[in-house]
Amino acid sequence: MMSTMTFNKSISVFFPAYNEEENIRDVVLEANEYLKPRFEDYEILVISCASTDRTNAITLELAKSIPQLSLVTKDVNTGYAGSLRTGFLNASKELIFYTDGDHQFDIKELDKLLPLIEKYDIVTGHKIKRNDPLMRLWMSWLYNRVMRLLFGLRGLKVKDVNCAFKLYKREVIKKVNFLPNLTQGVINTEIYVSALQNGYKIGEVPVNHYSRTKGSGGDAEIGPRGGRFFAFVRPVIIWRFLKDTFYLWRKVYGRTKQV
Repeated sequence: MMSTMTFNKSISVFFPAYNEEENIRDVVLEANEYLKPRFEDYEILVISCASTDRTNAITLELAKSIPQLSLVTKDVNTGYAGSLRTGFLNASKELIFYTDGDHQFDIKELDKLLPLIEKYDIVTGHKIKRNDPLMRLWMSWLYNRVMRLLFGLRGLKVKDVNCAFKLYKREVIKKVNFLPNLTQGVINTEIYVSALQNGYKIGEVPVNHYSRTKGSGGDAEIGPRGGRFFAFVRPVIIWRFLKDTFYLWRKVYGRTKQV
C-alpha cells in the first residue's frame, strides 16, 4: 500500500460555486478528506457568487464540523472572473489551488500537480478527454488560439489556458493587478500574462475531466434558449468575451488603471 504524500507548505483550496447545491457537499467533503492527511495548515473556501439555491446553507452546515471551511458570498453575480478574483483575494496560504464546484474534476489528482510546484510557479491541468458539448470544445479551441495570438502566449507550453484545475504559488497571484471589470475566463490569460512578464515558470500535467452528473450550476442562466449546446454562441456570451478581451488588450498594450 502506497503511503500518502505530505507537504510542509500551507494551502488554500477554493471552489467557485453558483447554484451548486447538488454538488457542493461532495466537493467539500472530498477536498477535506484529501487535504487533512497531507497538510497541517489548509483552508477550504466556497466562493458563492449570488447563489439563489441552498449552496450557502449547505456550506455553512458543513463548516460546523470542518473548521477549515469558510463561505465567501457576493450579493451580485460578477461572473466567473469575479468568483476567481474573490477566491484569490481571500486565499491566505502559501499555495493556492482552485477547481470548479461542479464536481467535474477529482481533487485527488492534485497529487500530480503538487510535486511540480517546486519546479514551477504555476502548475495547471489539461483535460485528457474533455467531457463537454461539441460547441464548447470548438469555442475552447478558438479561444486558446486567439489568446495566444493577441497576448504573446504562443510560446506558452500549455494546451488549455482555461482548464479549471490550477495550482499557484501565492507570490504569483500577489503580482497580478486584476482588472475589476472582467467577467469571463479571460482572467486566466490575465494571470498568465502577468506571470510571464514577471519571469515565473508554468508547467502542465494531464488530468481527467468528468461529465456533469448533477445540477446545472452556471448554466442555469441559459434557461430555455437552446440549452448547453448553444450557450456559447449566444450574443451576450460573445459580447462579454469580446469586451473582456478588449479590456485585457488595453491593459497589456495601452494605459489602463487596475485595482
